[in-house]
Amino acid sequence: MFCPQCRVEYRPGFSRCTDCDVDLVDEKLAVQHQKVRSELPHKLTARLWHGSDPHLYLALISSLAGGGVPCFGRPVNPPAYDSFEEQPPGSYSAVEFEVLVSEESLSFARWILSSNEEVYKEEEADSTDSGGEAEEEDVEPDVVGICPLCFAEFTEARSVCPNCGVPLRSPQRGALEQNPGRTLCHLAHPQFLADLRMALLRVGIPFNNASFPQGPDTLRSDVSVLRSDFERATEVLAQVLQYWEFDRSIHFGSSYDPRESYWPQRAKSKGWYPEDLGSMLWTGHNLGVLEGIGMALREHEIAYRVDSPEPGSAKLFIHPEDEASAREILRDVLEGVSPED
Repeated sequence: MFCPQCRVEYRPGFSRCTDCDVDLVDEKLAVQHQKVRSELPHKLTARLWHGSDPHLYLALISSLAGGGVPCFGRPVNPPAYDSFEEQPPGSYSAVEFEVLVSEESLSFARWILSSNEEVYKEEEADSTDSGGEAEEEDVEPDVVGICPLCFAEFTEARSVCPNCGVPLRSPQRGALEQNPGRTLCHLAHPQFLADLRMALLRVGIPFNNASFPQGPDTLRSDVSVLRSDFERATEVLAQVLQYWEFDRSIHFGSSYDPRESYWPQRAKSKGWYPEDLGSMLWTGHNLGVLEGIGMALREHEIAYRVDSPEPGSAKLFIHPEDEASAREILRDVLEGVSPED
């Protein structure tokens, strides 16, 4: 018996996965893939995006799902083989993807797309300029080796990480900057990640915790590879995606519309009204920034109001009483630093 999510195999007598808390299935069901080119979900007929970049494709699907926008992502030209394992190496066709939404949500979805493209370009530029170096922290004096993929620290001399199968780096500062690890995929979808890990194993590309593909670390939502393998691993990622469709029944986390205002109990107890929130804290067009600011303000229970009369721009207002603390939080968010409690 197998778990349909993490695909861990169980001995006879087990009926539920101890990690995922779902019913086990037989082997035939466990290896089935998402049926590609299925019927379009109701009303999701407007094409939002079409392209060949698997990283932008997954980021867009995740952002749409996180913003509460029903979407449907699929390959444009599905392969003729039933699975990636059956497809002979070298027989891959050009990959293309499309993301579909409803006509009603198209304008908001376009705003999400433009914000994603902006962030994606900035991240690509940063990766090119910095070479993708990993940030290094001080380590204990007895550490003699560090894994560049899982960052495990070892106090006994060894040449290869037993978790990932890659050469360890010395703890001296700058060692991890030589061919560092880079995130290939970050997606809270155990079944897809299991397929991706199996595909990387098939072609011999090491990744974080590759020696334990069916262990507890299968539940991780990220897959990292060495920078030198990133381009080839991206090709593998794109090919695995040819066997998957992502529709509104697949959840990537909690839905949160960044345009929603926030009204905590504190604001109610003070007797505030929405019109009392008259101090503008932020204005801009990037939804990702707006979402980050909103989440930070919610964490500190600071009421705010969002005005977005039309997709493409927004203004965020707070109460004058909260202005000092809110601006400090805003500065930390824009600088990429988590606000202090």
